[in-house]
Amino acid sequence: MVKIPDPIIQFIETQGIFVVGTISGNKFVNVSPRIFFHVDEDVIYWLDFFKHKSYKNMQVNPLVTVSVFNKDELKGYQFRGIVSFITDEPVKSEIKNLIIDKVLKSNSSPKLKSLSEKEVNVIQFEPRVCYSLNPEEYSNLSIGSDVDSEYFFQK
Repeated sequence: MVKIPDPIIQFIETQGIFVVGTISGNKFVNVSPRIFFHVDEDVIYWLDFFKHKSYKNMQVNPLVTVSVFNKDELKGYQFRGIVSFITDEPVKSEIKNLIIDKVLKSNSSPKLKSLSEKEVNVIQFEPRVCYSLNPEEYSNLSIGSDVDSEYFFQK
């Protein structure tokens, strides 16, 4: 797994949204946004309230891409890794409640509140490689890999 440095964790948290890319068994790509998430140093958790395309794709193919971007700074990151479903209680409930509390604390939208009360799947994403999406740095080079993450995250 790739260790996600604190500045990148802060960047993801500040954006408040990222996009998940999955691939179906028929090789069709699906991209969907996520706002219910939590980032640790070597894993990203998110909540999946719907059992639609992404959910079905992850069941068939656990290889997933996560991208986060700031359009004003032209800065962002892409992670490629593997997902799994957290089913063990009380771990599932603990992660779910942590994420919901965090999101609802910063956004009191009635729509989000309603969504947060639905049954949910907890997804665990383990990044294996990280790329910068900043067009001026690290062009086409991995800036983090599970081979030696400390080396790749240094400038």
